[in-house]
Amino acid sequence: MAENNLLTELRERAVKGLTETLGFFAEHARDPDGGFFGAVGRDLVPDKSSPRSVVLTARLVWSFANAYRVIGNPEYLDFALHAFRYLKERLIDTEYGGAYWHVGPDGEPSDDRKYIYGQAFVIYGGSELARACILRGGDEKVIAEAKDLAVSVYKLCEEFARDKVYGGYYESFDRQWNRLPDSFNIPDPSAGSKALNTHLHIIEAYTNLMRVWDDKDLRARVGELIDIMSHKLLDREVFHYKPYMADNWQGTKKLVSFGHDIEASWLLVEAAHEFGDESILRDAIPTSVRIADSCYKSGIDPETGGMWYEYHAETGEYEKMMSWWTQAEAVVGFFNAYQITGEQKYFDYALGTWDYIDRCVIDREGGMFREWLSDASQPAGSDTNRYPANPWKTPYHNGRMYMEIIERTDKMLAEKNR
Repeated sequence: MAENNLLTELRERAVKGLTETLGFFAEHARDPDGGFFGAVGRDLVPDKSSPRSVVLTARLVWSFANAYRVIGNPEYLDFALHAFRYLKERLIDTEYGGAYWHVGPDGEPSDDRKYIYGQAFVIYGGSELARACILRGGDEKVIAEAKDLAVSVYKLCEEFARDKVYGGYYESFDRQWNRLPDSFNIPDPSAGSKALNTHLHIIEAYTNLMRVWDDKDLRARVGELIDIMSHKLLDREVFHYKPYMADNWQGTKKLVSFGHDIEASWLLVEAAHEFGDESILRDAIPTSVRIADSCYKSGIDPETGGMWYEYHAETGEYEKMMSWWTQAEAVVGFFNAYQITGEQKYFDYALGTWDYIDRCVIDREGGMFREWLSDASQPAGSDTNRYPANPWKTPYHNGRMYMEIIERTDKMLAEKNR
């Protein structure tokens, strides 16, 4: 009974956080003329000159659609559709397919490159909108439209971005899908051609697409991605990921990104569950816990419970920026390890980081929710924290943290009350 009460309290805490976080974007970032503004300043005034990125727009589709599926609030579906219309009408290239990196405030392309990272979020958002409408009830036309967009972008990624020799996915393409040598994910082309960050989001997108589209080739790709995330990208001696790798999966730089590591730990298990192969799941589960252990051991600030940003193994230096999204992923990753093992320490790790979020990351003025600070190691008014919303600052990581806790506690409570 005591554990039931605690899980119920966590769920209520997550619902409150989700309502506040999504409410901020609904109130301050939504453009009544279509889509969402590309940035909102600390004065809560939209920057109407800021470009509108595919990452921001597709993440908003995903966030509000997922919230509709989890909570059932029809207003969230309205916001998801508002973002989806803009995504499809403005950010999708009707001639060559796929999504532009970003468009200007006038809706015309201002950067027409096709980063696979961005394409992954179109798949993720479109498949979630279809999934939410299937499960909660929605227009059949919307379901077909969202699913078709996700499938079409998936097929383009397979045609142009997948390495047919070594497996995995390349990073960058021009509008006509000619491969480019550079990527925002990799600081220098000499550092590699394949990025952990991109594969992380491809596996979550493909896994979600598999929930609404039964296709044997898609299923095969998810199996390959599980292997890539479990063995090729993961250093199994230390259970940290390699951020950049060459075509043939040779590592090029010793850098640990704690947020990406802990995020991958639970996404790996999610993909393995959806894939449905028991042998793969038996490998993914202990691998996930080992990654969580490594992240706690070397990535958690013992004084605050928050998670540091990066560790440069070659120099032994830490980047102790307390990034908002890293904290959100830490909560989910540690809670996932708790569910797998039943060990109290992982619950305590998750709660410790969540408490840090509430103390230091969430900015409240006059007791009212205002935003998640980009970097809680800096004062709220610092330049680092000047945008509560921007092309990278969306309710995707923090909103997902809350939604994962809601779904996971619901499942645990249902199992205990059988």
